[in-house]
This record gives sequence, C-alpha cells and structure tokens, in this order.
Amino acid sequence: MTARRGSVAPLLLAGWLFADLLLGLMIIMLGAQAPPHIPAKTLAGEETTSPSPSASPCATRTAGVAAKATKISFRVRPGAADRELLGQVRRELLKHRKRLAGRHAGMVLTFGADGGAGNGVHLATRVNAAAGKAFPRIFRTAATRNFHDLAAPSGSISMEIYFVSDGCSSTHKS
Repeated sequence: MTARRGSVAPLLLAGWLFADLLLGLMIIMLGAQAPPHIPAKTLAGEETTSPSPSASPCATRTAGVAAKATKISFRVRPGAADRELLGQVRRELLKHRKRLAGRHAGMVLTFGADGGAGNGVHLATRVNAAAGKAFPRIFRTAATRNFHDLAAPSGSISMEIYFVSDGCSSTHKS
C-alpha cells in the first residue's frame, strides 16, 4: 500500500499558519497595553504620584506662526528711489500701527503690481526690504515671499502678515 503524500502537506501548512496567527495576536496584545506609569519628579527630586494642585496649566509658552493673516493694502510709486519708497512704506505702515504694535512677523506674503509679472515681484521685493528697514523689530527676521498681483493697478501693494503667536503647552515632561 502506498500512502498519499498530498494529504500531509496541507496539514503541515495549517500548523504553521496557526503558529503565525498566534504570534500576530501576541504582538497586537503587547502593543495594545498602556505604557507603565512613570511618577512625576518635582524640582527637589522627590517622586510624586499626582500633579501638584498649584501647578499652572500653562507653565511654559510655545511660539508658532498664526494661521490667520493680517492683511494690509496700500499704494506706492513703483518708480520711486529706494529712500523715497522707504518713506512711503513707513507712512503707510504707520497707518496700521495699532495692528502692528508689539508684534513680530513670522512670514510675510507681499503682492506687488507694476505692469509685467517680473516688475510686480521686483516691487514686492523692494517693499519687503523697505518694511524691514522701517520697522526692524516687526519685519527684519520674517520670512518673505514676493508675488505679482495681476488684477491690481500699478503701484498696488497687498501684504499678508502672519505674526508669531504664543500658546500654552502642557507641563508634562517626557
């Protein structure tokens, strides 16, 4: 009598499949467990199991760029010399001093209009440089991007200023 060799192979494969499934379930169960509790340390080094009731919920401050832009629009003379353009930008931005005072720009998108696309970008570049000179505390370290505004009349400037904002971060240390 001869034994069938074909009937043994599926039985062996079923055993390996069962072992693989058990290994997969074990990995899933280990990953689903919560990490062990690590007691918080105070400044003196003692371990505590609960946070101090006097701890401030906003003990540390983090900074980021605000998601909403402050928009400012004005007109300049595109053919103005650098010194004249600086004066025009200073005067126009002073009109918005209440919105700018005490703030720091993180990113500035400037749209300039002066005929062709290259001219509008060049005008926007000059305006950003003038803003950095006129108000260095606000604009000097800001990241700037210069664009051309196809729909605006020549000499139009539109600035979208994204200010650096403060926010709370949790007191939890890792």
